Amino acid sequence: MKNPIFTSAIILVLLTVFLGGNSIQAANHLTSQVESVDTLSSSPIILECNYASSDNKRQPMHYHWSISNRISPIGKFNSLGEGALYNVVRPLGGKSKNGEKAIDEDTYKWDGEKYYYDWVPLKKQIDNVGPANLYQLVTDNPSWAFQRGMEIADDSKVETYGNPWPPNDPKAWSDYIKAMLQELITTYGKAQVEQWRYCIGREIGTPGHWRAGQLAFFEHYKNTLDAIKSVIPNAKVGTHFLWSSSKHSYGPDFVKWCKQNNTHYDFIGVSYYPFYNQIKRVDPDYVYKIDFAPIKDIPEWNPAATLEFHEFALITSMNAKGNGFENASKPYQDSFTVLMAKMMYEHDMRDVFRWGSDENKLAEQTFLTMEGNIYYTSSKQGAPKSSGNLVDAVFAQDPATKQYNIMAYNYNANPDSKNSEPVTIAATIPLRKGSKIKYRSASYSQNGLEWSEWKTYKTTAGKKSSESVISIQSEIPVFSFVKYEIMTEKKTRK
Repeated sequence: MKNPIFTSAIILVLLTVFLGGNSIQAANHLTSQVESVDTLSSSPIILECNYASSDNKRQPMHYHWSISNRISPIGKFNSLGEGALYNVVRPLGGKSKNGEKAIDEDTYKWDGEKYYYDWVPLKKQIDNVGPANLYQLVTDNPSWAFQRGMEIADDSKVETYGNPWPPNDPKAWSDYIKAMLQELITTYGKAQVEQWRYCIGREIGTPGHWRAGQLAFFEHYKNTLDAIKSVIPNAKVGTHFLWSSSKHSYGPDFVKWCKQNNTHYDFIGVSYYPFYNQIKRVDPDYVYKIDFAPIKDIPEWNPAATLEFHEFALITSMNAKGNGFENASKPYQDSFTVLMAKMMYEHDMRDVFRWGSDENKLAEQTFLTMEGNIYYTSSKQGAPKSSGNLVDAVFAQDPATKQYNIMAYNYNANPDSKNSEPVTIAATIPLRKGSKIKYRSASYSQNGLEWSEWKTYKTTAGKKSSESVISIQSEIPVFSFVKYEIMTEKKTRK
C-alpha cells in the first residue's frame, strides 16, 4: 500500500526517557500544528487505521483478563474479592504431595471392597471460591482409585502434578462424571451449574499431566464430553493443550480428529510462557504463525469455538521441572500486555487465565476502560529504526461516546534496550474538513498513566469530502505504551 498524503497533524513529543534497572519514566508534551508531507513521512514506521471504512470494523472488544487460575482451593486461597472469576484446577483429586498420593482429597475412592464417591473435597473448593465466582471447572486428574488394576511402572504412577493416567474403566468414569454433575445440581441448583464451563484435561501433552498418548486422550475427551452433555445438554465444554510448536503439542491433531469424528468443543485453551528476552517467543507475528494458527487457522477448526490462553506468564526463567518460573518485571509485562492484546483482537482470540491477581497491572486496567469498544483492524508499514523494537497499536472506538481510542506499544526482546521508536499513527475519521476535535494523550509510568490536558484541533480534508485525516507523530519509549483519546469537541469527557 502506498503511503497516504497527510495534510494535518497532531504532534506528540515524548521528551525524556529514563531507564534505570526496571524503572521506566516518561514525560510528554502535546502540541498541534499543520505539518508538511515530508515531516509526516519521516518516521520509519506508519501505523494506519481507516475508521471511515466499514471493512475495517470488527468485533466489540472483550476484556481478556477477568479469569484467574486457582489450584485445588480446598483451604485458604488468594481471593480477589467480590465479582472475581476463577478457573479451578485439579478439583477432583488425583493430586500428589511430596511425591506421594494425596488420597484424602479424592472424590472417587476404594474402601477395600468397593468404589464410592466422596464429594466433600470438591464442594469445599466450590464453596471457597463461591459458586457465582466459579467460571470453569477442570476435570483433569482422575482420582487415584481409577488407577487400580492398571499395569503401570512404579516410577510412572505419580507424576509432578499427580495422576497422569486415564481412568481404568471408561464406563465407571462416565458414570462418575454424571453422578458428580447430579450432585452439584442438587447442591447448587441446575441454573448455577449450567453457567459453569467444563475443561477436560489440563495442558494435555505434558507427560506430567497425561502419559497415555494422543488417541487415548481424544477418546477420553469424547467419553467425558458425552457424559457431561447427557446431564447438561447446553454445557460449554473444551480442553487445554500446549502451544503448537511444542514437541508435545496435541492441538492441531485434536481439531482434525474432532472434525473427522463429529466431536464437539466450544473452546481450546493453550499454554503460553514466553521468555521475555527471546525474540521467537515474543514476536507476535511469528508466535501466532507457529503456535496458534496451526490450531485455529486450519480448515477443520470449529468457527464457533474460541482459542484461549489457559496458562500465561511473561517469564525470565523456569525451573527444570517446568512447574515454577520467575515473572518479568512490571514495565516488560505492561508493554507486552498491549502487544499480546493486539494479537488477540486481530486474530479473534479470547481470555488470558492469569496467575496471581490484577493488582498494579496498568495495561490490563486500561483495556478494562475500553471494554465494549469496537475494534478496528489496521496496517503497519516500514521497519523499526532501532533494532528489535516491536511496535504496533490497537485502534478502537467507543460506540456510545464516539471517542476514538488508540493504544500503541514498544517492546524489545533485549531487556537492556533503551531505544525509543519514532512512529506515525494515522487515523482517517468520518468527519468533514473543518470539524473540531479534542484530544489528549497518556504516557506510561509505573505509578500510572500521566495524562496531558485536552487540546482542540481543527481537521483538514482527507481523501473524501466526508473524511478527515489525523496524524500523530510519536516517540514511544521502549517497554512502555501510550494512549490517545480523540473525540468531537462537544463530547469531551470530564
